[in-house]
Amino acid sequence: MTGAAASAFDAAEYLPLVEARLSDLPEGLQEHISRSRAVGVDLCEIHGVDPDVVDLSLAAHDLYKAMDGDELLAEAGRRGWEADAVERALPFLLHGQVAALWLMQEAGIDEPSVIEAVTWHTTYAAKMGPVAALTFLADKIDPVKVQEWPGLQEVRDLSYKKRAEDAIELYLSRLITRLVENGDIAHSRTLDALNYLRLSRQALL
Repeated sequence: MTGAAASAFDAAEYLPLVEARLSDLPEGLQEHISRSRAVGVDLCEIHGVDPDVVDLSLAAHDLYKAMDGDELLAEAGRRGWEADAVERALPFLLHGQVAALWLMQEAGIDEPSVIEAVTWHTTYAAKMGPVAALTFLADKIDPVKVQEWPGLQEVRDLSYKKRAEDAIELYLSRLITRLVENGDIAHSRTLDALNYLRLSRQALL
C-alpha cells in the first residue's frame, strides 16, 4: 500500500470540532474510539500514511453509532442519503455515512480521503485509498475486539507486518463467512470489496 500524497488539508484544524462531540457518546464507545486512534498511530508509522488525517477519521468514525436504527434512517434521509435495501434492513450500517455527512455539512470538511474513510469504515468498499484502509483496520483490530474474536489476531498481525491489503482481504473473508454461517445479511458492498482485492492480487501474479 502506498502512502497518501501530500495535501494542503490540515486535519488538526478540524479535530477539536470532532472531539467536542466525543464526550456526548457512551463511555464504552469513547473507549473504543480512543483505542482505535492509538492503533491508527501505530499503523500510520508502519505504512507511511499521514497520522493526522487517519486520526481525524478515527475520531469521527463512530460519532453516530450510539443512535438507534430508526433515528439513523431518519437522520440519513434528512441529510440526503438514500438508503439501500440492506441499509434499511440493518440501519446500524448507516452510522458511518451519517457521520461523514455531518463532517461535510456541519464541520466543513471536504477532504475526500477523510469522507471516504468515515463513510465506508463498516462495510468497506472497492478501490479505497490508504487513509480509508488504515481507518478500517484500526477500527477492526481494537485490542478489545481482537480479544472478543480471536480470528482477528491474524488480521492484526498482517496489519503490523505492513500487509494492509492482505489484512483487509482476510478480515472481509472471515466477516462474510461468519455472517453467512449465522444466517445474517452481508452487504454486497463488502463482497464487491473482497472480490476487488482478490482480483487486484491475481493481476500481480
